[in-house]
Amino acid sequence: MSNIKDRKRFKILPEMGGALARNYARQRGTGPQIEQWRQQARELTADLPEGAKILEVAFGPGYFAVELARLGFSVTGLDVAPTFVEIASEYARTEGVEVSFREGDVAAMPFDDESFDLVVCQAAFKNFVWPVKALDEMHRVLRPGGTAVVQDMNRDSTDGDIVREVESMKLGKLAALGVRQALTGLRRRAYTPVDFGGLVAETAFRTGEITTSGITLDVRLRRP
Repeated sequence: MSNIKDRKRFKILPEMGGALARNYARQRGTGPQIEQWRQQARELTADLPEGAKILEVAFGPGYFAVELARLGFSVTGLDVAPTFVEIASEYARTEGVEVSFREGDVAAMPFDDESFDLVVCQAAFKNFVWPVKALDEMHRVLRPGGTAVVQDMNRDSTDGDIVREVESMKLGKLAALGVRQALTGLRRRAYTPVDFGGLVAETAFRTGEITTSGITLDVRLRRP
């Protein structure tokens, strides 16, 4: 049995809300980062049929969910932080894009079985208290043939990888320093590819495709 079935060995981060959430939204809302999400949205949905339903788990400020919806898909977001529901909903309104943002827990999602064609989780999985339950919930809400995509930090990434990632964000010097420090700390919470594979083996998915690039761990899990 995996020794990372729950995250009790870590100090769990407090819920991001209020001024902290709004500051995070400002840092992540630069033009280059929005363009990255726009490109990721196109790549991730290239094989999805028209009218497909997408769920983004832990959507944060909602930038990626809006880019997914901008492509014409039906998009729902689920996040435990009510402040992010407010921020993301307001952002979608100002962009003229329809997304249903809801408050809820990934380990007990308020959705029917087989509701979505694609489930996406970016930069948040390392903070989940019950990662196996979260993956099983993703499996439950996926339709047969659907895919869950988890993209997060790779614990095996180097300091140089972090520097290059922050440089791509085109931040000011002070903001860049803060983000580098934050990523260095968050790396300690992240999974290695081997660790994540052990998690997947304990879930209804059983197996999946795990790749790395820079600081990113990319996991693709398909429901038969």
